[in-house]
Amino acid sequence: MVKDIAFTAYPAADVEGLMTFYTDVLGLRFGDPYREDGVAKYAEAHVGNGYFSLMTPEWMDVAPGSAAGIVFEVGDIERALSHLSEKDVQTEAIHDTPVCRLSSFHDPEGNKVTLHQATTAN
Repeated sequence: MVKDIAFTAYPAADVEGLMTFYTDVLGLRFGDPYREDGVAKYAEAHVGNGYFSLMTPEWMDVAPGSAAGIVFEVGDIERALSHLSEKDVQTEAIHDTPVCRLSSFHDPEGNKVTLHQATTAN
């Protein structure tokens, strides 16, 4: 029945501002946002086989700062955290599991973002 994940969306009171954060801090590349009355309402960045999207709260019916489901895969979590530190992003300590390493931070609107580094082969 389900073939893939099409997209995941995070609520953003300021879609363009959050696009800038994710572009500058994580290097995501967003397409042109969908606008209504000159205001960005939706934007998406292609990541892997799907999309990471930002959407206004009235479209999602979810408040900014309440999302916590995205987990981005990175090749080197320590390097990624060093980069985030250089951008003045505060991160949690790395949590090591038998199969991966994880760390999280919050975007400017309060949404939780997790970075993941697999430590075992698929």
